[in-house]
Amino acid sequence: MLLNMAHEILSENETPLSATIDIEDGAITLHSRGGTIGSSNERNRDYADALRLILARMLNANVDLLGIWVDSAPTRNLSPADRLILAPGEFDGPFESLFTLLSRRMQKVGRSSTARTARGNSNKRIRIEVANLRKADLGRILSAREVSQGKSQRGRLSAEVLNRVTADFVRQAVFDTIDSGPDPAFGESREYDLIAGEGVRLPPKAVFGRAASLALGFRVLPRHFSAGEGELSFKILRAAGFQIVPKGQAEPEARELSREDLFWAEGDLKRVSHLKKERARGLAAAKRAAFKREHGRLFCERCGIDPVAQYDGPEGEACIEVHHAVAPVAEMNPGHRTSLNDLQCLCANCHRVVHKLMD
Repeated sequence: MLLNMAHEILSENETPLSATIDIEDGAITLHSRGGTIGSSNERNRDYADALRLILARMLNANVDLLGIWVDSAPTRNLSPADRLILAPGEFDGPFESLFTLLSRRMQKVGRSSTARTARGNSNKRIRIEVANLRKADLGRILSAREVSQGKSQRGRLSAEVLNRVTADFVRQAVFDTIDSGPDPAFGESREYDLIAGEGVRLPPKAVFGRAASLALGFRVLPRHFSAGEGELSFKILRAAGFQIVPKGQAEPEARELSREDLFWAEGDLKRVSHLKKERARGLAAAKRAAFKREHGRLFCERCGIDPVAQYDGPEGEACIEVHHAVAPVAEMNPGHRTSLNDLQCLCANCHRVVHKLMD
């Protein structure tokens, strides 16, 4: 028998809840809530929210419910009738009444008959059986997705989702964090700084959280991803052109222009200054990401060359460079924020021609 992958429920704004469910043909199992609240061993803390969503979504989809049973290990010696908490004919009432009835009956299952005053557990593992629905259909109705075992309990976003955080979102998040401060949910960074400019250091996890919120369309919180060396969030921040250093470490020296850059700039200070602006932290990566999302591919805005087609592979994208097309470099004050609309994607040849024309 194949082992079912764990699933997690997505809220209305597509935030993954910390609640693990198993889905199979004709049945759903919601795992119990447990552990000490706020501790590292806490699991399935969004149990109640997940149960509400499961009930609401199945009722809205007119799913033919066959019954709901407690399925926890201590109760499995009981008969199915003693573990039944909602029968087929009881699903017609108001939603909130059903939820309350379900919780009350769940508390009583497996409870000692002498325990008259103690409140029972209303967060037990339960099994919901339905008629004529395959696993894929149930997953679609519930807005559930497969996750690796253990991941759903922490509410982590998958690598596939985190990779939607492109450089343009990171750059905007840096500006927003400078302007309005980090999201209070993140607090101060204890180990690392993101270098956002001369003398400007920001907490990298908070910056990534804001970038992810912009990219995904819902508020991303610290529990949704990990930060630190080797983590995907740091790799994405660095790929966007920003440096991350341990606290107390001096800011690394800015990258100098290459010999090739200096050669075609011909030592002209104005042109060298312009090139350095075009190599500004995070700028080129942000423009490329935004351009690619808008057009579906990178190409030269001057000659139209498609480098991937020309060079038969994604490596061809390396010849697309970013050029300041509007803002005169001489008029840029310290701290100037270039709009991505002020930039052009040009192939290396056209970029050199444009710089010649600037003379």
